[in-house]
Amino acid sequence: MKKYTNYLILFILLILSGEAALAKNKVISPSGRFDTRFLIIIDQSSYDAVKQEVLDYQKVLVEEGLGAVIVVGDWERPDQLKEDLQKLYKKKPVIEGVVFVGDIPVARIRNFQHATTAFKMNETEFPIEESSVTSDRYYDDLDLEFEFISADDKNENHFYYNLKESSPQVIKSEFYSARMLPPSDVDLSQHELLKRYLIKVVEAHKEVNYADNIKIFNGHGYNFDCLTVWQNQQFAIKEQFPEAFKSSLGNAFYNFRQRPFMKYDIFERLQRKNTDVFVFHEHGAFDTQYISGPYIAPNVLGYNSGAIGPMEAFSISLRNGYRHYSGEKAEKYKANVTRDYGLDPTFFDVDLMELTRVSDSTFAANENIVLEEIWAISPQPRITIFDACYNGSFHKPGYVAGYHVFNDGNTVVAQGNTVNVLQDKWSMELVGMLAEGARIGFWQKEIQTLESHLIGDPTYRLIPGSRTENRSFEALALNKNLALHSHKNKIWLRYLESDNPNYQAIALKQLSKNPPKDYEDLLMKYLKESPYYSVRMQALQRIIYGGSKKLPEALIIALNDPYELIRRNAARFSGYCGDIRLIEPLVENILFANESQRVQYSTQSSLEMFDLDLVVDQIKKSASNSYLLNGDKTASDISGYYEAQKERQQNRLDVIMDKDASAEERIFGIRNLRNYNNHKQVEDLLLVLSDNSDDTQVRIVLAEALGWFRWSIKRPELLKTLHEIYKDKSLPNELRNEVHQSILRLKYF
Repeated sequence: MKKYTNYLILFILLILSGEAALAKNKVISPSGRFDTRFLIIIDQSSYDAVKQEVLDYQKVLVEEGLGAVIVVGDWERPDQLKEDLQKLYKKKPVIEGVVFVGDIPVARIRNFQHATTAFKMNETEFPIEESSVTSDRYYDDLDLEFEFISADDKNENHFYYNLKESSPQVIKSEFYSARMLPPSDVDLSQHELLKRYLIKVVEAHKEVNYADNIKIFNGHGYNFDCLTVWQNQQFAIKEQFPEAFKSSLGNAFYNFRQRPFMKYDIFERLQRKNTDVFVFHEHGAFDTQYISGPYIAPNVLGYNSGAIGPMEAFSISLRNGYRHYSGEKAEKYKANVTRDYGLDPTFFDVDLMELTRVSDSTFAANENIVLEEIWAISPQPRITIFDACYNGSFHKPGYVAGYHVFNDGNTVVAQGNTVNVLQDKWSMELVGMLAEGARIGFWQKEIQTLESHLIGDPTYRLIPGSRTENRSFEALALNKNLALHSHKNKIWLRYLESDNPNYQAIALKQLSKNPPKDYEDLLMKYLKESPYYSVRMQALQRIIYGGSKKLPEALIIALNDPYELIRRNAARFSGYCGDIRLIEPLVENILFANESQRVQYSTQSSLEMFDLDLVVDQIKKSASNSYLLNGDKTASDISGYYEAQKERQQNRLDVIMDKDASAEERIFGIRNLRNYNNHKQVEDLLLVLSDNSDDTQVRIVLAEALGWFRWSIKRPELLKTLHEIYKDKSLPNELRNEVHQSILRLKYF
């Protein structure tokens, strides 16, 4: 009996210690009973400055039925706040979301690049501040395990963490999150901006705003400027936002080609009233939205005292490019450009460069949108989505998303990325949730990557239906089911029976969290038979990310889908899969799909991962039975490319396997495998990894690279060998840990 009494005392002490840890924070809970809680995490200084506005924000959420709890504190490091969140999460009701307001510690993550869409910077060679990913997945995925590295030596509120090798290797956040962090490089204080912003948010929650107005812009250079990408997206968006297509005023699809300098039209469109969602598909930096690029639209533009056409615009671009360099780099640039474009050497004459400096600079300034220009306008969209690199970099003093949200316009929330992002990702996945009245935080939670974040209020939602058919009751049910019943298949199977494509897509995603026995067959059925672009794409997405054995079959079907995005992703993942049945349909794309440039690009890259002898044979066979003009030459040219790739791949493998080669040379070749999963080389690569006499650092890098072979037909073989190596406890710890991490990455399906 004494033994059990001691356990009880220990248990009580543990509880009390947890309560004591939270006691140092001020917790302001609402009265009443709620199905879910929403945490407003705010630092003491910010709370003191905007106390009434925060209380008003809490009040309006409570009026909507959300149990908003304010937690005020001063956390010195992210792990302290995470510990508090873990304790709060264990209490009822469930936490559905969190917003970090003001000066909350920022976690910058390392050893987790496989949770990003594109970021692959060498963490050993580049400075820690450049090669780390700013991410609040540190907070909202409570299962991820990190180890503290250091505080940033330039910013006292930034901290670096490694993902532990033994941690889960995939993001599965317990709740959604967002940041309310105003820019610090403007003329108003952060507290003043925060106060002004919170007043705007409360007003937004009190309005009845139907999901019936969406605008989308495609910028220069994005998705290869492919018009098929631009055109096809309109079909999918019509499914996801049907009310926006009942009037010409409800939707617009802009393209950088439509005007010589499109940014001025964007300024006008951004300031139009009643826009619900504005989407930017573009390239970006933390302080720039890249809009028109260096080559203006192909129509004559009256500019300054004369007319500037495409050739002069091209000349300006070359001169501005030259101005970016100095010394040897400038001379190399001049030599290359002069040779490639047949220019007279006097093109870069010193006097001409000086004469055109001001006009060229003015021309360049018209191409893109920078922070001060955003601050000078009044953006109206309630929700803005930045499908771009770095626009969501909230760790910077000024950042694009922050300038939109904390401006004096009407924008209350934006989605953006803290590092570079893959162009081919499905950035609009499940965006139809917003049209069905889901809180935007629930949408963000379903498509989280390490770099993707909400800036602003994650509880904001639109009203589904129309002014003649308000469906608020359905929206309330959807939000409750997303918060409380994500694993209850009976609920989502009922949503699947709806004729609403948004409900069907949501249901397919939710069912993946607790897959029914026939789930793979169900996904294949929807991929083959659904009339909806967004539903077929969701079915393919779930097959890809669910580790389905039906992946090769699904990819073959998807490569012929009418939706460009489905074909593009099928082409991309065909290379990661490596099943030789995919070679023929991929070759059909490379030969006959010129209208889909991004599909062809993905196809070209993917074919490099197959047996290139089989690829070349299929190219010659398909070309010979076609109506291609100069088919033999086309086949010869494309085959020549892959024959050259075969030689390069063999040379790279020879270096990797050569113990006499330098470690730097071998590691350079190994890193290429992260983007190009060379399935046919796996057996040789595993020999290197298994060789205890080989260089340890080479083996560590190789173990990490093999963790990227998630979809490979060689995955079972990889796992078998990795397990055998891991059993050897005499291995250096760093190598054994890396092997363990790759095992977890390959097994998580």
